[in-house]
Amino acid sequence: MKNGKWETTVLSDIGYENLVAELSFDGEFLLLLDREEGREHVCVAFPTKEGKLGPRIALAEFIEQLQAAAADLRR
Repeated sequence: MKNGKWETTVLSDIGYENLVAELSFDGEFLLLLDREEGREHVCVAFPTKEGKLGPRIALAEFIEQLQAAAADLRR
């Protein structure tokens, strides 16, 4: 699915038990979402300099930290 410069590709990777989604911006891969631990526990992982994926982070926790950081910037 494409929305302007944003593109989401939902797929099933042989290395994952459940679905994954890749999110790109302007043709650059940004992150991978997975629901490996079930539909209610979505995680996000970012690419490393070596081209691998970094640690999986609970999406809800990541969003919470993004919102906190943005709030700090607005002060």
